[in-house]
Amino acid sequence: MDAPILILITLLVYFILLCIFKINRFKHKVSSEHSSNCCPKCQKPLERVKRKYSDKLVNLLSFKMFNFKRYICKECNWQGLRWECKFKRKF
Repeated sequence: MDAPILILITLLVYFILLCIFKINRFKHKVSSEHSSNCCPKCQKPLERVKRKYSDKLVNLLSFKMFNFKRYICKECNWQGLRWECKFKRKF
């Protein structure tokens, strides 16, 4: 098999996997009745913190499909990346 075709197939499979992750809301913000963005462990509200270089790299590798942001939980010290679905406007 030619190298360009193999690279194209690999990128296509990678893009399809990213789309599946997005449809299944992988690492999506978790909401509760008290907060629109809560900790996946203790369900307390999360706070935004400054992104690391690795977070920016993850956004680039995911073709900026998710727009991950770094959050921290002050209660249980959970740290991680989450992304938010954009709401569609109804006119």
